[in-house]
Amino acid sequence: MKKLIVLLSGLMILTISSCAPKPGTPEAALVISKDQIEKQVQKVQKDIDNMPKWCLNPLISDFAISACGSGESANMNMAKNRALLRAKRQIADMIDSQISSRMKDFIDTTGMGANEQVKESRQVVIKNTTIEANLTGYKQTKIDAQSLNGKYKFYVLLEYPIGEANKALLNQIKKNEVLSTQKDADKAMAELEAEIEKRKKK
Repeated sequence: MKKLIVLLSGLMILTISSCAPKPGTPEAALVISKDQIEKQVQKVQKDIDNMPKWCLNPLISDFAISACGSGESANMNMAKNRALLRAKRQIADMIDSQISSRMKDFIDTTGMGANEQVKESRQVVIKNTTIEANLTGYKQTKIDAQSLNGKYKFYVLLEYPIGEANKALLNQIKKNEVLSTQKDADKAMAELEAEIEKRKKK
């Protein structure tokens, strides 16, 4: 009886081994790859389930831009700093888009878009404005801390007033000799100032 059990066990192991792909083969790599993908999908789903609603859908406003950043680390401060940095990067990208859009409006109003000097000045002003706008003005409006697989997970929501970006742009235009002396520049700056005042009335 014992010999029969041993024989059957050996046959089962042999059958299972024959079904499994040999290590190092493309088939074995495919099995490993599928397993890794499944684990990654599960992790992503878990992250989404645990993410605060305000991070999934940052508020859209006529007066401010918002961005959520997340950070994970075994060190609490590191996790928080990573979340803050990622949110800042998103804010910076949105500020850059906002400034570029306003700058286009300014150039269109002056009617000097094809002028080479204007093109060069436009790039300088956008770059300087983005730097100036990123230094100040944003505020942290929400934060959430979680424990995830023995690590800290932070979510941070930042908000930046659109009026501040417009104000920084206006300051840079006034400093720029080429743009500030263009035909209809005063009109374009007046429109931008009116936009800033409008954004203040939150």
